[in-house]
Amino acid sequence: MNSIQPSVTLRPMTGEAGDLESALELSRAVGWAYRLDDWRVAQSLGQGILAEENGQVIASAICWPYGDAFATCGSIIVAPAMQGRGLGRSLLAHLLQSTGSRAVMLNSTAVGMRLYESFGFEATGTVHQHLGQVSAGTADAERGRWVRKANAEDLQTLLQMDRQAFGADRRRMIEEFNLIGSIAVIERAGDIQGYAICRPFGLGQVVGPVIACGAEDAKLLIEHFLRVNAGQILRIDTGGDSGLRDWLTAQGLLEVSSVTTMIRGHRPQITGPHRIFALASQSFG
Repeated sequence: MNSIQPSVTLRPMTGEAGDLESALELSRAVGWAYRLDDWRVAQSLGQGILAEENGQVIASAICWPYGDAFATCGSIIVAPAMQGRGLGRSLLAHLLQSTGSRAVMLNSTAVGMRLYESFGFEATGTVHQHLGQVSAGTADAERGRWVRKANAEDLQTLLQMDRQAFGADRRRMIEEFNLIGSIAVIERAGDIQGYAICRPFGLGQVVGPVIACGAEDAKLLIEHFLRVNAGQILRIDTGGDSGLRDWLTAQGLLEVSSVTTMIRGHRPQITGPHRIFALASQSFG
């Protein structure tokens, strides 16, 4: 255990109920619409740190390593009453120690950018969060004739496609999402050309990642989940270069916030024709 101040200690976050419930209380305190299972998934896939004072969890942070060259960071929360004491800086420093020589990516609010810049992070883009309740008539079923539900035999193809588009191996994440959510693929003439995942998260469902060769195929995949989730609240996080912002708004998914993507180091090379049109989450990348 490491001491920041005499009354504050840092320790690893576990999957025990107490840690997850404490993290849930933190996220609620800052207005995040997380559920307990969202924290379970985040903790199980990553390496988390909690700050405690007098036995109470007052801050959190998690990193998600993807192989030996790349990682993402997120869920960096300091309880409102404890802000201004350097806890965020201490947590980030410990996370970066655990990531070693990996390049690290995160998404920052305007408030956090100065802190991340002091650790060598540089802004590389913008992520736009879209949110809305989907109506039954939003998507045209005929347009989705190339889209089907993924099966077990598709997994290796999807993992390779994702690795090429993301630049690192996210097998554990995709396998977990497959257990709790649903995967759709675009298949033409026996060739899988894109995929998307929809899973429970926050206020309803989140669609992401969405991996495709072009924006039109990305729209087809998203439309599939608009149809099957009619009446539910859907969230989609897209990069500023996705070309989907106006289209998503027209589907009733309004842009509710944006964050800045920042990287420390050099992201692994992206190979192949596929691109990321929607993130798995702002934390997972």
